[in-house]
Amino acid sequence: MLLGISYDENINNWATASLIEAMKGAGHEVKAFRLSDVSAQIPYRFTHLEDEDISGMAGVVVRTIGFGTGDQVTFRISLLEHFEDAGIYVMNPAYSFRRAKDKYATLTTLHRAGIYVPRTFVGENIDAAVKFVDEVGDVVIKPMIGSRGLGSIHAEHPELTYRAMKFIHQLGQVLYVQETIQKPERDIRAFVIGGKLVGAMYRYVPERRGEWRTNIHEGGRAEPAQLSEEYEECAIKTAEVLRLDYTGVDILESKAGPCVIEANAAPSWSGLSQVTGLDIAGMIVDRLVELAKK
Repeated sequence: MLLGISYDENINNWATASLIEAMKGAGHEVKAFRLSDVSAQIPYRFTHLEDEDISGMAGVVVRTIGFGTGDQVTFRISLLEHFEDAGIYVMNPAYSFRRAKDKYATLTTLHRAGIYVPRTFVGENIDAAVKFVDEVGDVVIKPMIGSRGLGSIHAEHPELTYRAMKFIHQLGQVLYVQETIQKPERDIRAFVIGGKLVGAMYRYVPERRGEWRTNIHEGGRAEPAQLSEEYEECAIKTAEVLRLDYTGVDILESKAGPCVIEANAAPSWSGLSQVTGLDIAGMIVDRLVELAKK
């Protein structure tokens, strides 16, 4: 079976490389490509670079669509949808991937399904954002599209909060401001594949002054977690609602119960694999093959 994987700048990225290794280890042919290097013809022909026909792919794992202009990003999402129309299974599905990469769309979808999410402001009016902060108090300012906690600011002081929002506004970016949820000095990363919780870990805040993020890439410490039924059901429901074949769900242990802050469409699992010994890449590939055969 010919399987594809989309990457962007670095084919040796840990997650990308481990998926390629798992695909080859299971006896499949592998085609790794940037979506920007793929051309489409209608009805159903796809070529990589100038003339390599990759229309025979049975399934594709999408790790990233890459950066680009509005036209370029729109084309790449439509290309994934074109793959789906041609019978190529896309993991995660094009619409689900797009929605999960957008924190705004993710939270509105989860809230509608009855999943607890933080109170959040999204908009381009800085005066409205300031009013929201005055009402809520302690907030976190985040990029609407981003990962690994990069670009997030925990702004406890009103003046710092205003300056950060003003700078983001001047850059022409959408303001995404979220209440700070009171929780232990850790959060939960729950990994769901095919509607089942396959593993989870606690991520602890690094022991350095001023740090509040738990991301492993920012120095956070991880340990295996055995989730209660309530938290396991929350992770599974999140994946189901967002229609994600595999996802890392980030959950906070709030006083009101599990609070979902994000569901990743292309999560990393290096930390989870290290603390649990799970072969996550192999599980993802097995699920892709299963769905591609349907």
